[in-house]
Amino acid sequence: MKEYIRKEMLGKLRDLPAQDRIRMEKELTKAVCSSQEWKASKTIGVTWSNFPEIDTHTIIKNGLEEGKRMVVPYSGKNRVMTFHEYSPDVAMAKSKFGIMEPVDKSNPVPPGEIDLLLVPGLAFSETGFRIGFGGGYYDRYLAAYNGHTLSVLFPFQLFKNPHWEIEAFDVPIQKLLLATI
Repeated sequence: MKEYIRKEMLGKLRDLPAQDRIRMEKELTKAVCSSQEWKASKTIGVTWSNFPEIDTHTIIKNGLEEGKRMVVPYSGKNRVMTFHEYSPDVAMAKSKFGIMEPVDKSNPVPPGEIDLLLVPGLAFSETGFRIGFGGGYYDRYLAAYNGHTLSVLFPFQLFKNPHWEIEAFDVPIQKLLLATI
C-alpha cells in the first residue's frame, strides 16, 4: 500500500501545474518562516530538495539571511542520517539517491543542537504520521530526536483517513503546514 501511495503522490507532484506549485511553495515558505517554531529556533535542519519535492531552497536562504544555523542531512551507511552545517560556500555533491548532500561529513551536528527539523514526506495523516521516500532515514533519526518537527505539504498530500499501516517505529510530525488550493 505504501509503495502505491508513494507512486501516486510522486505522479501528482510531477503533474502539478507550475503556476500552482510556485504559488503554494511561496505560501508554504512564508508560513514556515513566520511560524513560532521557526522564530524560536537557532538551528534548523532541512533537506536540500529536488523536484518534484516541495522546494526548500528559499527556506534555507531565508534562514541564512536571518542568521540561523541551517543544517542539511547526509544519508550514511546502515541508513544512519547525520546533519551538517550549510552555508553557500559548503561543497555539495549528489548522493546515490540523487540528493544534494555536504561533501565534508567530518563534523555532524548533534540532534540535541537542532531546534527545528523540517521533515520531508509524500503523504501525511491528519495526526502527523507520514509516508516518506522509502529509505527509513528520517524514521530512524526521529526516534532519537527531541526537538520540534514540522512538514510542509500540498492539499492532496493530506489524508483524513490514511490507507496505510502506522508502524510501531513511526513518529508523528508535530506540526503540518498545508498550502491552500
